[in-house]
Amino acid sequence: MARYWLFFVWLWVGSSLLHAQTYQHEGKLLWEIQTKKGKSYVWGCLHSNDKRLFDFPDSVYIAFLNTKQLALEVNVLELFVGRDPLINNNLLQLDKRGKMYTGTNEPSKTYYGTEDGMPQFMDAWFQSIAEMRNIPVIALESLEEQTKAIEEIPMIESMNPSKYKNDDMLMNLYLNGRIDLIDKLMRSNFMKQPQAYSKIIENRNRKLVESLKPLLSKETVFCAIGASHLYGNQGVLQLLRNNGYSIRPVTLSKGPKVSKAESTIKNIRQYIFQDTVDGSIVKAVFPGKPRLLPSKASYQELGQGNDYSIQWFTRDSSLSLIEYAEMYIASPPDCPYVLGTLEDGTQYAQGLHDAYQERLKWKRVLINENHVLIGTCHGGNKFMNSDRPVRFFNGIVIE
Repeated sequence: MARYWLFFVWLWVGSSLLHAQTYQHEGKLLWEIQTKKGKSYVWGCLHSNDKRLFDFPDSVYIAFLNTKQLALEVNVLELFVGRDPLINNNLLQLDKRGKMYTGTNEPSKTYYGTEDGMPQFMDAWFQSIAEMRNIPVIALESLEEQTKAIEEIPMIESMNPSKYKNDDMLMNLYLNGRIDLIDKLMRSNFMKQPQAYSKIIENRNRKLVESLKPLLSKETVFCAIGASHLYGNQGVLQLLRNNGYSIRPVTLSKGPKVSKAESTIKNIRQYIFQDTVDGSIVKAVFPGKPRLLPSKASYQELGQGNDYSIQWFTRDSSLSLIEYAEMYIASPPDCPYVLGTLEDGTQYAQGLHDAYQERLKWKRVLINENHVLIGTCHGGNKFMNSDRPVRFFNGIVIE
């Protein structure tokens, strides 16, 4: 029965929304919550980096700008620290001349889309913008809680509900704001494991609302959670009503010109990192606020699967730049690193790094009298063959 239902829904969606590229005005994705602190909002996300999703309505930009906190299901930028969002690790190879090539013209795939999409998937995009605006980001559940909910479901990985994240059917349902049909689709996906729907959706809905309530009492909140959590008697919207909150849908309006709110958000494009280390100043320009580890800063674009990092340490004065390059840039045969000098006189070595059991990377080594700084970039096929690694390296300074 579920198979036939999905078929007829697809016919309806295909005939009415197949060519839809923007959000429908009456879609039920953005909801206003009236609180004593002012207006807060719930926005239903799709965990994907598909570019069609990022032509946000003006009302979304305005709601995001006019709230003081961002609440997410989980701290998504922490989720992948130390993990690789790229699915295939062996697409890039080196020919006999030391030049990169790949056996496919397809964009590299990630857990949240492909290289042809936005750098971040939607949840991570909201988090990255909020961090660059110095807006508090609060996770409504811990990484451990989310992982436990999934691990308790037998064979959940073989079901892989995330395979629908780039499906045209789900995309059209989402852009049309049909959270009721998204809920039906989710239930159909879990028809052989009803306990999975209960644990992954309903049980977590209650946790999300309980974590959201104290935030609403302190300050206005923009809450961005999966659209599948919104609908139904056990959905987040109804649970908020049950707790006495007054909520209403907000029209997904979009003017003919770029709004001031949209322009403000889109002009937030980079984060300038700076640290002082024992008399040296380390600077770098990242696409977003990096995660900080001891003597290291890194930022990941989870949608496209790109990674930017810098690390620094005290220099052994007996070692030259070339000797440091030999140690830290594992140059493939016929692909030696190159030497250069920055405008301020800082010398550097740069090249491809192809160490055993590591992904192929670009590296730049810089030194001054006291410290060594290593910049590293890696990503999918298109990223590695673009000028983006060099542009990142050119923003790294050690003084």
